[in-house]
Amino acid sequence: MTGTNGMDCKKITAKEMLSSGRFHGQKVLNEFLSYLPETISVTISPIVVYDRTGNQSEAGWRNAINAIEKEKIDMVLTASGFINSEKLAEELPGIWFVPSGRLQRSIDSKTILFPQNLAPKPNLFVIGDYVDEGKQIIYDQALTYQDQIDYYFPSGNKKFTGTSRAVSEAMARALAKCFIEKDIIAAHTLRLCLLQKEKTLKDRILKREFKTF
Repeated sequence: MTGTNGMDCKKITAKEMLSSGRFHGQKVLNEFLSYLPETISVTISPIVVYDRTGNQSEAGWRNAINAIEKEKIDMVLTASGFINSEKLAEELPGIWFVPSGRLQRSIDSKTILFPQNLAPKPNLFVIGDYVDEGKQIIYDQALTYQDQIDYYFPSGNKKFTGTSRAVSEAMARALAKCFIEKDIIAAHTLRLCLLQKEKTLKDRILKREFKTF
C-alpha cells in the first residue's frame, strides 16, 4: 500500500519469515489459520501498510482502507496500530478485529493509535490479552485502550505472544462460532452472536472480570 516495497518473496527463507520482525504479518496469518476450522472457506487478501524501512505510513493506511472498501472485503484482521494524533477515517469498511495495544518504549498511556482511537464502533472489535497459567489467569495491566476492549484471549506462551497473537485467535474463533455459510456477516449480527456465546474470566488477585468467547 506504500508503493515502496520491492521485496522478492521467492528469495525469503521459511526461517527468515518466522524469525524476522519484518514478517510479523505472516505470524498473524499463521496463527489465525491454526484456529480457523477447515470447514470455513475464506479468501485471504494480504495488505501491507509498512514501507520498505518497516515503518507504518499514513498514506499506506489510507490506501489500505480505500482498497478494503473497493474490493468489498468483509472482515479485516490487523495486528498493528498507527501512532497518529488524527483519525485517518471516521468510518471503517467491513468488520475489523484490532489489538488494543500495550505499553512499550514508543507507546505510553497518552499515545493515540489508529484505528483503535475510533472505538467504540459496531464493526470494530478491540481485543486484549491475558496470561493463562492454567490454574490462574492474570489480567494484562499494560494494555492500552482498556476501556474500549471488547474481548480478551491468551497472550500465548511460545514464540508468538501478546495482543497480536490474541487478536489472531479472536477473529478465527469468531468465525468458527458465528459464521453462516454463503451469508455476509453484518456487524450487529456478529456482535449479537458473540454476546450470546461470551463467558466471564476473572483475575482473582486483581479481582478483575473480563469477557471472552
